[in-house]
Amino acid sequence: MLTYNDATQSRAALIQFMDTRTLFQKISQKMRLDFEASAEIKHSGSKGTFRENTLRTFLSEGRLPSKYGIGSGEIVGRVRDTSSRQCDVVIYDALNGVKLLYDESIQVFPIDCVYGIIEVKSGLSKTELIDSLEKIKIFKAMAPVGHVSQHLGGGFTMFHPRPHPFGLVFAYGLAGNSLDSLLKNLKEWEADTPAALWPNYVCVLEAGVIYHQGKVFEDCLDSDQITAKSWPFALSHKEDSLFKFYCALHDMCAHMQLGPVELTHYYDPPLQIGKYVVHGREIEGNRMNSDELGGKIRITESAIHKVVTWCSANGPMLYGDVMQKRFGSVPAGMENMPQLNMEVFLYNPDNLPGLHEVGPNPFTTIEKYPTMVPCLASAFEWTIDGKLYVIASQGFTEIDYENVGST
Repeated sequence: MLTYNDATQSRAALIQFMDTRTLFQKISQKMRLDFEASAEIKHSGSKGTFRENTLRTFLSEGRLPSKYGIGSGEIVGRVRDTSSRQCDVVIYDALNGVKLLYDESIQVFPIDCVYGIIEVKSGLSKTELIDSLEKIKIFKAMAPVGHVSQHLGGGFTMFHPRPHPFGLVFAYGLAGNSLDSLLKNLKEWEADTPAALWPNYVCVLEAGVIYHQGKVFEDCLDSDQITAKSWPFALSHKEDSLFKFYCALHDMCAHMQLGPVELTHYYDPPLQIGKYVVHGREIEGNRMNSDELGGKIRITESAIHKVVTWCSANGPMLYGDVMQKRFGSVPAGMENMPQLNMEVFLYNPDNLPGLHEVGPNPFTTIEKYPTMVPCLASAFEWTIDGKLYVIASQGFTEIDYENVGST
């Protein structure tokens, strides 16, 4: 007679000797059968949604810890007018993350709370591969830089570099091609693309996977591991491809500490002007001459380049020293501020004097209106690519601005 203890021991033995690879091979077979069954769905949009949902369901069935949310939609960046294209699968911070917009058809996530995205394809032709790579490229280009703070308690705080998000491609099959041809397509695309924007992993169900190595036998899965010295290679894992994909995805998530979502960055975000990300006063405005009254203008990329080049040649200064040059002393109340020891750049090509150097009356009258004489007191601040610049207000002329439309 089978006792309770015998049954418990039998189940324990079954679990102990369970072949995890075989388990995932069965799951892979079911996923393939579901994909084949979806061919009976006539509407192409519904068919695509079903196939994306199949992967989302696979991941949501306890295969990622509950702190990882699984959604779909668009992702917005910290720079104005930057957003991803529609992402099939979004892995986000379900505990501390937020959705800026949510309904059954669309979700919008701030990039601060996104671990990465997965693009899902039925058949991975060269065209579909390139489409996925371009989506990942746009998404990764939005990633914020800098450091993430982690409070340890007892007044201690640890800082670590902000991790870069991942971008993966998952396909249910090939499209009359091969893993080797996809590898060739990927190498050609990566030749003209910065390494920071390369995909982390490509999986074709029951065919194989493609990812990068940095040295022989050194896998580069995390975005921060992939460099220009890395190279992609393909492995024909066949029925184990799903398991390899799942392991890679899980480990990439586990290695990332996103830090808090800082929504203030989205209220007044900086601008992307050419290759520069810029924030501050006098970047945008309205043209005031009679011919184009009310026309909106914006600083040009060449003007920003002029600032960066001049400042690079003259080197940085401590913020406290800039205050001394502007006002003759550090303004009252700022004496103990830690920002005074921060390195900044002063853009002053006309060598304007400080307020203390223009005499007792810094104002003059122009057309009956009092106007401050040109000096560093009227300088303003910009951040350019995360660095602080103090800009002398007389440093620009009309040719440094361009029309960007009407108000």
